[in-house]
Amino acid sequence: MDASSVLESVLIGMADLFGVDGAALMLLDEEDRLRAVGATDDDGLRLESAQESVGEGPAIDSASRCDLVAIRDLHAASPIGYPHLAAHAAPVHAVLSVPLIEGAELIGVLDFYARAGHAWGPAEAEAGSHLGELLVIVLQVLAESRTDTPFSGQ
Repeated sequence: MDASSVLESVLIGMADLFGVDGAALMLLDEEDRLRAVGATDDDGLRLESAQESVGEGPAIDSASRCDLVAIRDLHAASPIGYPHLAAHAAPVHAVLSVPLIEGAELIGVLDFYARAGHAWGPAEAEAGSHLGELLVIVLQVLAESRTDTPFSGQ
């Protein structure tokens, strides 16, 4: 199983465990810009790609603040929603963006999303944070496995 398949399986498992419609991941590139790298489905990829192209959204705000951003409905007027983003990210409505921190460095953002409006409670925020911590570990293991040389038996 390659790294992208592992990542997709982890995101699907996290979304199922969390009880949401999907999960998506953006990681910082070499120029410290968030880039979509994976999602549970096309809706998640559309959400992340829209944030990249529009230059705003809960993941962008989560990264800039290094804090959770919980949006009940993207379609709501600013500052509680992102109506311009919502036009490009249908059918996603609710988003919980979790900053991913490795050591003391931001490496990306994990987005959980729902296709209906949803008020994220404190318990969900805490669970999302813990799942974000777990994803950082998964990403570390995947990165290490890409740099390991296979055992040749010699």
